[in-house]
Amino acid sequence: MKKRFLVLMLASAMTASMITGCGSGNAGAAKETTAAESTTAAASTAAESTTAAQSAAAETASKEEYQFVSAQEAVKAATDGGIHVLDVREWSNYGSGRVVNSEWQPIFPLEDESLADKMKEYAEKNLKDGEKIYIICNSGQRGAQKATTVLQEAGIDKNLIYTVEGGAKALKEEGVLTTNRVEEGIEWQYIKGADVLVIENAQIVDVRDKGAYAEGHIENSLHVDLKEFQNADAQKAMYDMAVEKLNKEEPVYFLCYIGDPIAKTAVSILKDAGFDEKNLFIIEGGAKNSDIQAAFVK
Repeated sequence: MKKRFLVLMLASAMTASMITGCGSGNAGAAKETTAAESTTAAASTAAESTTAAQSAAAETASKEEYQFVSAQEAVKAATDGGIHVLDVREWSNYGSGRVVNSEWQPIFPLEDESLADKMKEYAEKNLKDGEKIYIICNSGQRGAQKATTVLQEAGIDKNLIYTVEGGAKALKEEGVLTTNRVEEGIEWQYIKGADVLVIENAQIVDVRDKGAYAEGHIENSLHVDLKEFQNADAQKAMYDMAVEKLNKEEPVYFLCYIGDPIAKTAVSILKDAGFDEKNLFIIEGGAKNSDIQAAFVK
């Protein structure tokens, strides 16, 4: 009986030892797995940190290539004058809201290289006067960056070129974008109706509404309804007609109800379309001018 009891005790001890050994082995494996996972996680975190740091460094380096001004500074500059505020957005965006006295020369869509060539031509003609240039694009990034490159290629000193930080989005938040062109810093030019009527093949653009035009207009004059002169669609119609039907090398004469402010809006739009403002005239007194009325046809 004692022997049997001893044998049972010995067997139990051996079984316990085996269980303990197996348990220890699994624990070791678990520890090894946990360590490996920790190492992988640490490596992944380190890689992510490195990538983030590289991205931040690249962004910082990119920003350092450009000079920035705030939206408020851009608006003040446009109001005070002496600085070019250059808007490079597409017309659909620009016409919906712009900074007063800004100049429009689009660089969008960015893949259209002909726009870069046109911007160089514009820079050669209008921007090489030593004044600073504040660039407005949609958000103050890609468009402004490309425009900066193009202007430098045109020979503009990079120290004179600034990006409006935040672009049109920031300006909109400031509440300064407008479709009102009447207060532009343009040297408005006026001409008497009698003097226009004797000009052969004069480019006369009637900007009254359709009803008024139908009741009486100058023969062979072109027509664009600009009565709602702050309406973006009406301004676009004026712009499109000018580009498609008018000769930029010849004077253009605008006829409205009384000679102001609709005609001023038309002058401003044509200036954006690349017409020399020295060739843009407002007919004094508009449709109320007696000489003009006498020449009306239906």
